Amino acid sequence: MDWSDSRQEFHSPRVLPGADLPKIGRVTKTAGGALPWRVIGLTADAKDIDDFMLTLATNDCSPQTLRSYAFDLLRWWRFLAAVGIGWDTATREDVRDLVLWMRQPRQAGSRAYSPTSINHMLSVLFVFYEHHAQLGQGPVANPVPSAAMGMRRFEHHNPLAPYQPQKRAPYRQRVVTGAPRALSQDLLNQVFTTLTSTRDKALVAMYLATGARASELLGMKARDVDWGNQLIAVVSKGTRAYQWVPTSPDSLTWLRLYLGEMPLNAPEDALWRTLRRPYRPLQYSALRAMLVRVNKALGTGITLHDFRHTCASRLANDPSIPLTDVQAVLRHKHLTTTSKYIHTNTQDMVQRVLQHHNAPPDSTPKRAWGYDPSDLAELFGTLP
Repeated sequence: MDWSDSRQEFHSPRVLPGADLPKIGRVTKTAGGALPWRVIGLTADAKDIDDFMLTLATNDCSPQTLRSYAFDLLRWWRFLAAVGIGWDTATREDVRDLVLWMRQPRQAGSRAYSPTSINHMLSVLFVFYEHHAQLGQGPVANPVPSAAMGMRRFEHHNPLAPYQPQKRAPYRQRVVTGAPRALSQDLLNQVFTTLTSTRDKALVAMYLATGARASELLGMKARDVDWGNQLIAVVSKGTRAYQWVPTSPDSLTWLRLYLGEMPLNAPEDALWRTLRRPYRPLQYSALRAMLVRVNKALGTGITLHDFRHTCASRLANDPSIPLTDVQAVLRHKHLTTTSKYIHTNTQDMVQRVLQHHNAPPDSTPKRAWGYDPSDLAELFGTLP
């Protein structure tokens, strides 16, 4: 579809339905230097992105954050190229068109961007334009609308008071917060049956036992397993602290089987490696490809984070484990984040209700009504 024709046809509002962005530029991982991720292939505009990314790196943002920002900026540059506008002349209408485009599926049968992804995109663009405005560059006004009163949501919230609903900033999407999705035991059994390698089974077992994130498990070394105390060590995503997390005997059994097939030579070797030579540290893309194969075989939509949700739900709903212990295992900063896992499992609730409805009626004859002997004695004046 031609973008110029689409903008004329849908001038009010300027919606770009079903159009694909031009494939210009790409995000690449660098071998070294201050920037672990860069956006290349955008000619003269690349320096404006690099300057912003260098500021983020100087502020001690993690490589995962820089990667996420790079992909959002690349998408914005592709959108601007499609509509023929420079980044320094973009207006609020262009941001509105971007949001409308992201809300629509690109292909038949595909899904649109999630509200969380759209809000993240707006946050990245807002910070990007604020950065260049301080340098005297870019448009006079930030094309991304700011939040009400120019503050972050709950910036001055009293931690002792409950949260009150606040008005969303323009173009921000409503995010529906439901109970975290936990996988049933039957579905987990099917996942293990579908997995073909011992390494993948060990990974999934470790996910379910520790609730660790994908980046935390993939960053483990051979020295990060304490077999005797049944612990593993991970570098937490947020704090980057080196922390020990308890695991299960089942996960360590699968890990021992995996290492029996692919032994490690040094304590600093990556714990999770590719199955084919030359052996390399396992990357997130390969881990995600494994889960894509599982979903295709089972017809499901499982994500890697569902394993963390499953572990958290099991621990939080175990009455013998204090919620503060669950918070320590999941490495949550606030206890309120952990408390969202305390909920009634829908499948368990359905099973209990069905058992109630399908239970046979009680056929035991009930005792007939009678009179208390003491009452009869008092009424008729006789001794019991």
